[in-house]
Amino acid sequence: MANFTFNMNDFHDDRVWDLICDGRTKGVFQLESQLGRSWARRVAPRNIQELAALISLIRPGCLKAFTDDKSMTQHYVDRKSKTDPVTYPHESLERILEETYGVLVYQEQSMMIAQELAGFSLKDADSLRKAIGKKKAGLMTEVKKSFLEGSKNKGTVTTAVAEEIFSWIEKSNRYAFNKSHAVSYAINAYWSAYCKCYRPVRFFKTYLNHAKRKPDPKQEIKELVTDAKMNDIEVYPPRLKHLYKNFQSVSKTIYFGINNVKHVGEVECDKINKFLPETEEILNKTIDDWNWLDILNNLCSILNKQAVVALISVGAFNGKNNNKNRNEMLYEFDSWKQLSAREQKYIKENYSNHETLIQCIGYMINNLKINSRRLITVVDIKNSLENPFYDIKDDPIWIADTEEKYMGCALTCGKTDYVQSNLVNTVCKDVALGYMKGKVNVAVQINSLREYKTKKGKNPGQLMAFLSVEDSSGVLDSVIIFPEDYQKNKEFLVEGNMVILMGQTSKKEDGGIIVNKVCQI
Repeated sequence: MANFTFNMNDFHDDRVWDLICDGRTKGVFQLESQLGRSWARRVAPRNIQELAALISLIRPGCLKAFTDDKSMTQHYVDRKSKTDPVTYPHESLERILEETYGVLVYQEQSMMIAQELAGFSLKDADSLRKAIGKKKAGLMTEVKKSFLEGSKNKGTVTTAVAEEIFSWIEKSNRYAFNKSHAVSYAINAYWSAYCKCYRPVRFFKTYLNHAKRKPDPKQEIKELVTDAKMNDIEVYPPRLKHLYKNFQSVSKTIYFGINNVKHVGEVECDKINKFLPETEEILNKTIDDWNWLDILNNLCSILNKQAVVALISVGAFNGKNNNKNRNEMLYEFDSWKQLSAREQKYIKENYSNHETLIQCIGYMINNLKINSRRLITVVDIKNSLENPFYDIKDDPIWIADTEEKYMGCALTCGKTDYVQSNLVNTVCKDVALGYMKGKVNVAVQINSLREYKTKKGKNPGQLMAFLSVEDSSGVLDSVIIFPEDYQKNKEFLVEGNMVILMGQTSKKEDGGIIVNKVCQI
């Protein structure tokens, strides 16, 4: 934290506001969801007051309260951007609703309206707030009666307008924030965004280590890793030199914590942490200098089989003196496990002059007394190593699939990385960040697909789709395919499928694509 100064009362940093307005808010307090990121781009707050409004606007109260076929949230966006004029239910409410462009956002605004139009006392106004929040029909009937009678007696608005305003209050405040709550959240959100701007590596490392507290830790880690890539921060699989229990940062790189690898739990992590220092001293070399036989005879011998397979599969045992690919190691580990404890011990004590497991087994056959029946088995093991029963080379898709299986995300490569096509002209990250405009062709894997029926247009009621897709560079959440094109390409649009999407970047500032053609990879 050296040289890191943070004025907690300074809320005017353009870099921070740019991050929020761009929707790069994964991990940012209150704005980390896809919903929060999407509306952050549309609302585009540039101060704490507008940020507090954004946090309130993405609550169900504003999102589900509709007037003139628009949610309160959309009304706020359109009025703030001057797409629509700012209007008020009555001129007397301008003072109350001016800061939110005539949109009812906060509970306090409802209370002030009740005071202004119906002559409510503070106590009565608070009763209105409680009645709406608790959604009790009997209490609501009573409060509504008092509101209408008060409005009639005061004579500021007609009964019809009073009923309309009360309905508006009722719909908007059902799940609304109070302003003080929203402002305090906004301040915390700004501080969170500030840390993401100026200490991104520490920010992501911290959030990755807290992912286990989330309802779906695997998905949370995947999303955070993807977002880290979007922010030019690499997250690497564990490596011999970097076998950390939890996520750890080294310079501008984050290494995956082995405790987050499937089948490698606390017990196995503790074994490694205890075993390594003393074994490094015995071998007189650091773990980074270990070769495959060092690993096999020492580290693999103390861990359970599932943990070893998992660590090999994610590349944790690759180092500067171990260039074996992962399938080679898996194959040799399986062969090594077929040896008896006596045979393994003999190899461990006599392997120093031999470079490979095959050489060690050959030496053992010639020098260790083995009964004839066992000798046949050991010779078969040696022969299978010399002539593997199947192809033990790695390929990008296998690596990506395996890393997803054990870590929840592919770090070394993506499934679409191998696609070499003159059709592809960009990657997800460049589209999402607005670096690519116009015609785009991108190779992706489909993460999710949501169908919606159109309400307007030439043929209302037809199906269109919203997609979330990814490649090794990042994720695109805003992919749209309209009804006609959806019907033509529907057979390829399946979750998990790898395709090339062809289309145009969205004119909206949402880093999205409007797709018109899909090609199967």
